[in-house]
Amino acid sequence: MSNKEVVPQDVTVKLVSFSQLANVKSPLALDSYQRAYVWGEDKIIQLLNDFAEFIQTDNGQRQYYMGTLLLHQKVEVEQNKHFVIDGQQRLTSLSLLYWLLHGELPAHIQFEFRSSRSLVNIQQAKRTMLTWFKVCPIAKNEFIQVFEQLRFTVIAVQREDLAFTFFDTQNNRGVPLGSTDLLKAFHLRAIQDNNLKLVEQLQSHCARRWELVQLQGELGKTSQHNDFAPELFHYYLWRGRNWTGNQVVELESKDEMLKHFGDHSKKAMIGEVALYPAGINQWGQSLTLTTTNDYSLTPAKQHIGQQAAYLPFALRQPISQGVGFFLYAEKYASMLNVLFHQPSDSSEVLALQGFYSEVVSTLSAYLQSLFRLATLTYFDRLGSKGLLRFAIWFDHRLGAIRLAQADIRRETPLKFLREAKQNLLDVLAYAYDNDDVIRFLRQDDVSNAYASNDGWQVQIKNNRLVQERYASAVAGYFNVGDLRDKTNQHIENTITHKLSQVSVEKLGVQQGACHV
Repeated sequence: MSNKEVVPQDVTVKLVSFSQLANVKSPLALDSYQRAYVWGEDKIIQLLNDFAEFIQTDNGQRQYYMGTLLLHQKVEVEQNKHFVIDGQQRLTSLSLLYWLLHGELPAHIQFEFRSSRSLVNIQQAKRTMLTWFKVCPIAKNEFIQVFEQLRFTVIAVQREDLAFTFFDTQNNRGVPLGSTDLLKAFHLRAIQDNNLKLVEQLQSHCARRWELVQLQGELGKTSQHNDFAPELFHYYLWRGRNWTGNQVVELESKDEMLKHFGDHSKKAMIGEVALYPAGINQWGQSLTLTTTNDYSLTPAKQHIGQQAAYLPFALRQPISQGVGFFLYAEKYASMLNVLFHQPSDSSEVLALQGFYSEVVSTLSAYLQSLFRLATLTYFDRLGSKGLLRFAIWFDHRLGAIRLAQADIRRETPLKFLREAKQNLLDVLAYAYDNDDVIRFLRQDDVSNAYASNDGWQVQIKNNRLVQERYASAVAGYFNVGDLRDKTNQHIENTITHKLSQVSVEKLGVQQGACHV
């Protein structure tokens, strides 16, 4: 593979000092989608302590590396600014320290904060720095030299989609990676009893189950370091449990992850896991009034066996410490594999996998991620019944976003969940049948996005073909020459046809196997 293929022409990577950031050709600014400044007292004190330690051990020759900055230059919109995609927390804190030392802000950092939360945190950071310097034995002027020794890796990109891909890979995977390792250690330690042999056996079993989570088939192969656990907890479990109502925000810190899945988990007897049935129902699927005026529950009991994907847990239930944590993680890693990768006996699941491969895979990565999360939540609540119907109608809503917007940002799926009359994940978590969900998905008419050529025809500028690829995939799957022909009735007819087609193909495979 050539260098041009590895590093696109519209991406530059440089190692620069703090003062050299002024030579990036334009001031650094924040775009409207950026989150608030959130560094608290502990982060500020840690930064100052690290600088103090560096000063005391430095001979004036070393450099202090401050990580990567990701910048996006909007060439066609504003040529006089580079927008910071990743690094605003560090740069804001450094700017405050610079102001404290020089009496002015660095000219090349021109951040404007729209959130009152940012202003409150900035004032608090100032007070923390002033208080820290009152007790610090190192003079302020000794910190000035540190700024000349700071070094950053600056990645500058010109395409916004590429910028957010970089950010997602670098930031989102970085936060949970360390936290899942810590969670594993926390819950292994929680397996305690006077019977040391039992403790050792259960800890060994759980450690092995954790390895299965990390290497979960195809999911693990696409994950950083072949470890699926960080993605499982960040992209699915944390979001599935915390994206409720209009409280749809990204995970802010490793501590947030550790508190939710560690400190807030419930203590349990060794080897036991608390179950939380829906209402008073525990195992029953149907209730019959018999001729003897009695009730008959079917089935009376249920055997799980080794099928982790069908353990009787719910996505949003409280998590038991120790064994419960590992079984919970294994269930949802296994369930994702069942839904998207593993050969299945279910026509619904097979049809879902085909639809995902043909259509959903052409969506933006952010919309794909939301699709997988919502599908997991649906399957967890309602099983495979109506799964393809849900998938197609949900994609119909996501497709309207894809066709209407040339750029899909990390914020896009958050807005979809947050700004609707109801949060889709809540609807799924409390649904009783497929019709409940479909009614919700169909309540907003999005046919205009499919009826208008403006939203999806080929855009020559910047070689953007993403909308065209998706439109082509949809037209192929639904066998229409024009997306305007994708009517509600056509969608329902296609669902019936695809399920019938998969059933026939599966029957053919089974008969072939018997014949051989």
